[in-house]
Amino acid sequence: MCRIVGPHAPADTSGMDASSEDPRTPVTLLTGWLGAGKTTLVNRILSEPHGQKFAVLVNEFGDIGIDDRLVVRSKDQMVELQNGCVCCTVRGDLIQSLKRLRKRRPPFFKKPTFDRVLIETTGIAEPAPLLKTFLLEAEIATYYQVEAVIGMVDAKHYSIALNEPSAVEQIALADVLLLNKIDLSSIIKIEKTRKRLRKLNPTAPIFNATQAAVSIAEILQSRPPRSLQKISDAHSTEEKPHDGIATVSLLETRPLDEMKVQLWLGACANQFGLDLIRYKGFIHLADRPYRAILQGTYDLYQVSAGEEWKKDEPRNTELVFIGRNLEKDFFLRGIHACVAN
Repeated sequence: MCRIVGPHAPADTSGMDASSEDPRTPVTLLTGWLGAGKTTLVNRILSEPHGQKFAVLVNEFGDIGIDDRLVVRSKDQMVELQNGCVCCTVRGDLIQSLKRLRKRRPPFFKKPTFDRVLIETTGIAEPAPLLKTFLLEAEIATYYQVEAVIGMVDAKHYSIALNEPSAVEQIALADVLLLNKIDLSSIIKIEKTRKRLRKLNPTAPIFNATQAAVSIAEILQSRPPRSLQKISDAHSTEEKPHDGIATVSLLETRPLDEMKVQLWLGACANQFGLDLIRYKGFIHLADRPYRAILQGTYDLYQVSAGEEWKKDEPRNTELVFIGRNLEKDFFLRGIHACVAN
């Protein structure tokens, strides 16, 4: 099984080793509409003794307001804090900022100065262009790996943000959702908001928070696709459109042909383009001892080797497609055509 990075990008034909540990630095993208509480969460990460060293990239360091007592050293646009974290301003090109961070790691330094990179996007930004950077830029893709996208949501002003297409896509693209400021909303409204979030993104777990007070380790952990059995209301093959976005869930118990899957994913990306906001899941490939993991955004996707199938584990293909104007029959015909002979 080769690693696929989009239908028009060259694939890595070196194969995939499910047993090898990924040496790339893990990256977490933090998104959320204006006022959702991203800066508050970043402050917690930079100041709490969580045991990890983060490199946090933000748009303007002045917006963070880190206490002067936390700052150890400031040089250029990079600030080192007492808990080992590094905060870097991104006033220019993100790629250049990531390259500067890499110079602080081995072999240039004896010990790595950070364990993970956290990138806070602007409130009005869509995370898709950032995801493309980590897939298409050769040097960045070699040294960095996006593990998860966190989407922060303002529990009080959620309905106002949904008037913005960018805010809707932030939610649909997220691997985990953080419903913040629940202390400013009623219990009934919070539950309604959670149900609406599940409609927009049925695969992402949702955490409630006040002042972004959550377990840092819990929300920043790697987020592989979840089984359909663990997704609430996943018994139907297709969710009804909500805020212009619909979800198509596919379950196939027969093994799939590797080459057919590659061709089908390329057809999906070409057919729906920017309407195909997010797609991910597990793939059961014939003659492969491991489950293949699909992660895709718009016309860019990646298939990589996951854990080996357990002896008594059902070997199914479970995929979720989130987007606009999705045709259920198109996906059903496609996955059925991929069944191995």
